[in-house]
Amino acid sequence: MFYNRIEELNTLKKYLNSDNLEFFILYGRRRVGKTALLKKAVYGKKGIFFVGRQVTGSTLLDAFSNEVARLFNLHGATFKSWEDALRFVFQKAKDENIYLVLDEFQYLVEASPELPSIIQMLVDHEESKIKLILCSSSMSFMEKLLAYKSPVFGRKTGYMKLNPVKFEHSNDFLPDYDFHNLMKAYAITGGVPQYLNLFDTKKSISQNIIDLFLSSSAPLKEEPLFILSQELREPKIYQSILEALAFGYNRPGDIASKIGFSDSRKIQPYLHNLITLNIVQKEIPVTIKNPIRTRKGIYVISDPLFRFWYRFVFPYLQYLEFGHIEPVIEQLEKNFEQFVSFQFEKEARIFLSSTLGFDRIGRFWENDLEIDIIGKKRDQWFIGECKWRNRNITQSDLNTLYKKEKALGVKPSCYILVSKTGFKNNLEIMQNIMLVKLDRDKGWIIDKKCVLN
Repeated sequence: MFYNRIEELNTLKKYLNSDNLEFFILYGRRRVGKTALLKKAVYGKKGIFFVGRQVTGSTLLDAFSNEVARLFNLHGATFKSWEDALRFVFQKAKDENIYLVLDEFQYLVEASPELPSIIQMLVDHEESKIKLILCSSSMSFMEKLLAYKSPVFGRKTGYMKLNPVKFEHSNDFLPDYDFHNLMKAYAITGGVPQYLNLFDTKKSISQNIIDLFLSSSAPLKEEPLFILSQELREPKIYQSILEALAFGYNRPGDIASKIGFSDSRKIQPYLHNLITLNIVQKEIPVTIKNPIRTRKGIYVISDPLFRFWYRFVFPYLQYLEFGHIEPVIEQLEKNFEQFVSFQFEKEARIFLSSTLGFDRIGRFWENDLEIDIIGKKRDQWFIGECKWRNRNITQSDLNTLYKKEKALGVKPSCYILVSKTGFKNNLEIMQNIMLVKLDRDKGWIIDKKCVLN
């Protein structure tokens, strides 16, 4: 299924319809929908769509030669080298638009390291209208390919990082779920299309978790392990760091102590690599004026699938190997709603930022003080509280936010309350209060706008 990639699809079509040589790079995490997008973009056009595999260079070249022979009716012709094969395609595209998609390009380069240099030479010297698209799901590989020292540096005419779909589009994949269940599914999958497609909306979220992560044939039972093994060396250290992060050890010193490192500086390269892969991010309190120099940053797992898996699956793999899912079910019953609340807060900030046009938005923490939402628009501050729970927000919750405001030392123009369910009536008559809820049927709704002085 193909949903909500209109902007990305139009971008690719613009390059495919050009009268010039185009060299486009598409990348993004595994299962995010790159191949589906490319197939949609090239449908009905003339060209070659070749997918790399983990086999020898000779095997790949033979397979590519067969694709070239099929397209140009060469009846079994073969090429002695990648340079010969690619040059032939470039020259065939001299007078007509022909696309050449090299998907999972990292496997091609792994088998034939000379490929980037060959592509550089052909792009630089061949007069062609070819539409060359390189695609990869390896983020570490793409970082190297796009780097200054790469042979193809400066040659691309366009590139795109394909991100997971946004929360508000997840209902296209799971139309039978209400927005509360969508939030739960999104907190697990992070909007990765193939993960969303695995959900069965006729079943509860709990049963889907069992089917997708815990059963003997669960398709996502080892998905994060596979991704790490494809991207990184020393996966054991990364796994220990991710488990520590999943259980709330967010500062370098605490992480190092948890995994048995005596010096927190030794884990910095690992954290850097996880950030590069978009699995982890460093968060800074939004009020910090110089975020580069501050030491108040913490590290969190930003990829929802990894965050879920290292919290609820990885610690219990030894039980799952013997078919014992009870320890995981027990943990889910105790902690899953709290787990979802993290994503709920994040999505609330995204919604508010797009709705109110904040210059910046984030959260704040210091010692025991935590504020879910702090936004700034010109000279006005907004602070807010999010509650993912099955009862309405009350005056008591607002009073708690007032107390936090005093400790923060900022006088806000508006207080924002974000609820899963709704609000007590008395909150609706207050002028400088904004009320937002995630309606089961309609999604985000502003129940009451803030009347600013």
